[in-house]
Amino acid sequence: MRPSLLPSLFVVLLLSCCPARDALAQAPSVRPLPQQPLVERLRDGQQLNFDLLFENAGDKPLELVELQLTRFDHAGRFIGQRRLDRNGDGTTMGIATVPNRALPAHGKLVVFNPFTRFDADEALDRIRIEAVFAAGGDGPEQRSAIDLQPQAFGPRTRMSFPLRGEVFVHDGHDLYAHHRRLDITGGMTTHFGITGNFMRYAHDFVVTDDKGKLFRTDGATPGDWYGYGTPVFASGDGVVRDMRDGMPDNRKGAPPPFDQAALMKDLRLFLGNHVLVDHGNGEYSLYAHLKQGSVAVKPGQRVARGEQLGAMGMSGDAFLVHLHYQLQSGPGFEEGLPAYFEGMRLRIGDSWSSPFDGPVDSGMVVEAVAP
Repeated sequence: MRPSLLPSLFVVLLLSCCPARDALAQAPSVRPLPQQPLVERLRDGQQLNFDLLFENAGDKPLELVELQLTRFDHAGRFIGQRRLDRNGDGTTMGIATVPNRALPAHGKLVVFNPFTRFDADEALDRIRIEAVFAAGGDGPEQRSAIDLQPQAFGPRTRMSFPLRGEVFVHDGHDLYAHHRRLDITGGMTTHFGITGNFMRYAHDFVVTDDKGKLFRTDGATPGDWYGYGTPVFASGDGVVRDMRDGMPDNRKGAPPPFDQAALMKDLRLFLGNHVLVDHGNGEYSLYAHLKQGSVAVKPGQRVARGEQLGAMGMSGDAFLVHLHYQLQSGPGFEEGLPAYFEGMRLRIGDSWSSPFDGPVDSGMVVEAVAP
């Protein structure tokens, strides 16, 4: 079972030498997203995935110039540190690996944690994130810090893979997937009051031929794609809370069948045809971009793990035929959760790995050993 997500969280603002009464010298506030970061213990080590939201109450814009993560043991002793700083020039300095570093006056900045992978034996129970901001010119630097106690993640729902046969993980559970980076300060997220990354651990699954091609000829129509119509199965037991069917499948290179105004009224349009399953324990599975007319369940219907829900399609804002699957912590657009599948194996050259339980990452070719 996953430990309680109620945080033991202490925010420490380290002010620069200038007086706090000076609005220009006020250090940015900082908080983590999600409020309780999770540590995953994986096959090749540990993973720490969260974002930092900085807010600038001052009258001058700031630039992030240093960021570091320090680890402490239970007694508060220093045991390790990772940092990105200003050593070097504008292109070689470590902080240049953080793409967005500008914090506007009276504005916000989301920084996606760059310190993500750790060895299995590295303690992550107590960490401190410290940031240094430059004000430009001869203005004073501003320093912000936050102390965190990440919690170890443990899955609640027994999950099987939602597809059969060989599947290419186009976007997976790892740092490289585009779902990992959602700027909640944007217009769309602000409009809908979204406060966390509901797609943080989402997957995009596709079917290819043995050369890695996604379609037979030019992909101009959905039916030309190898994955089109592939059955999609429930990953875990639960009750259908939401579904949509009837949206047309897109065409390669064509815009989706709705405009920005419609999307601002109903954000779920971007999901296309979809099914949302409530597992009854605070975890929800979302299956999106399904084939038009394929959804085989209704709201309120109880489904069993392995039961067919629909078929892979290209509806919503999909630009390729695929299954978008994610596990999340609520029925709306709440924070995403890692999905650990049972009975998986990984293609390694001419053979397959031994079966494993756990997440699947971008670039893998995987297969479920048993439903």
